[in-house]
Amino acid sequence: MIGGPQDILGEEHATFRPLVVSRLVLATLFLLASILSGGPHYPFYFSVGLFFLVTALSLVRVRRRSLARVLSAGQIAADLIVITSLATFTRHGGGLFVFLYLVPIISASLLFRRREALLVAALSGLAYAAVVVAGYVLLAPAERPYGTAYCVYYAGMTFVVFVVVGMLVRRLVELMRRHWHELSRLRSLHRVILANMNSGLVTTDAANRVIYANPAAEAILDRPGSTMVERHIGAFFAYRSPGGELVPFDPPAERVAHGRGHQVELVGLTEAGEEVPIGYNLSLIPDECGEAHAGKIMLFTDLTGVKQLEQRLRQADRLRAVGELAASIAHEIRNPLASIAGSIEMLSESPALDERERRLLAIILKESDRLNHIIEEFLAYARERVPQLAPLDLRVIVEEVVTLFRGNAAADHGIEIALCAPEALPAVPADAEQLKQVFYNLLRNAADAMPDGGRVEIEIGPDASDPDVVRVRVHDTGCGIPPEALEHVFEPFYSTKKQGLGIGLALAEKIVRAHGGTIGVESLPGHGATFTITLPHAEVAAAQLDALV
Repeated sequence: MIGGPQDILGEEHATFRPLVVSRLVLATLFLLASILSGGPHYPFYFSVGLFFLVTALSLVRVRRRSLARVLSAGQIAADLIVITSLATFTRHGGGLFVFLYLVPIISASLLFRRREALLVAALSGLAYAAVVVAGYVLLAPAERPYGTAYCVYYAGMTFVVFVVVGMLVRRLVELMRRHWHELSRLRSLHRVILANMNSGLVTTDAANRVIYANPAAEAILDRPGSTMVERHIGAFFAYRSPGGELVPFDPPAERVAHGRGHQVELVGLTEAGEEVPIGYNLSLIPDECGEAHAGKIMLFTDLTGVKQLEQRLRQADRLRAVGELAASIAHEIRNPLASIAGSIEMLSESPALDERERRLLAIILKESDRLNHIIEEFLAYARERVPQLAPLDLRVIVEEVVTLFRGNAAADHGIEIALCAPEALPAVPADAEQLKQVFYNLLRNAADAMPDGGRVEIEIGPDASDPDVVRVRVHDTGCGIPPEALEHVFEPFYSTKKQGLGIGLALAEKIVRAHGGTIGVESLPGHGATFTITLPHAEVAAAQLDALV
């Protein structure tokens, strides 16, 4: 009755198999009912057999649209023949099987256009009207239960009812398909929105078991969404107690305002056991009645970058205040220090001094110079120098620093410096003198980390993760930086060296930041350290400036 697994109009047809099964069940019930009731003659069995045959043909998978149309039309025609045969050859008369004509009418409405569906409805009405009229004509006048007028009225009304039913069913099918397409469009839009969200989204049931997790949630928590479904949300999110322990997250509905979000911070737990700071918003999903809650929606973001930015801002504010105070103190120290140094030089020229006194004065003068050098370096860090930017070739700047360093320090330490850079690099907006100071400080730190000699590798090139920047990688084979010191290497006055001032890397970080770039460090004790600097292209920096203007 509904033929072929492929819809003629190319639309989704999910009810095909259930209808075919229902058709087989219906045919079987008619056959059993006929046998149990004494059964009609062979024409009835022939009709039922044809009924089974057409149903079997409807299970054949047809790939070609034209062949599917022909097969479906043939099945509907066979349905009309079978139903008409049942109505003709049964002793109960045609009225018992009138409702079966609804099956080809509905099938045509599902498979064909409106005109073709109405044609099938009209043919069904004509076929049943012919059965009624033929049955009336073949009866002897004395055996007719009603008059000719009633027979014509009954046949005509049946025809009209079939056509009206065909029109109504076709209209319902059109509405159903329209709503189905709209629902499919909304589902596709829903999937696209969830798949392209930057924020993680997790939905739970009333018991806080995860129902769905979008791709952003999988990326933030570094675990497949399939491993989260049907598990309690506390397995992936926790909050830190006042004692510092992680407590599984299990939000009760009473603590979430209905219709309003509840936003705090949590700790996300990755599949590898790492902790990710999470900022989240939790809302209730009301049930159909709007009275109780059917689950929760949790939107969350990774706050790692925000935490790092907050830490840098706090550090910058703290250092700015300390720097301003220390700079003023340093200026006050330089004046008496200059007087002390001048007085020592004059005393050292006195002929009345013995050798021991001269050595002591030389020590005082040397330490005064050293103290003055420390103050000069600190003032260089504290002084707000705006870089004079111009498009420069970063490779040329680094080559000049390497040449200068080889002549001054590298040979004495037995250090080998290898520079790898392409011939053509995008220009970067830079202050040459300031950047030279950055790379010189990095090379000096590398030399201090390799007192017995070693190798420094400098690699310049585009950044694979960001095509808008140039990356400089400086790696040494020294002793490395202890893990507890990595977070403080760019802080002023922090140094792991005995004679270190803790100004060089702090000044380098300040200069790179003023150039719109970034600097970071990676290190393992005993395996050296790697400093990575990124600077924007001149074109990118100009575009950003134009956007600001």
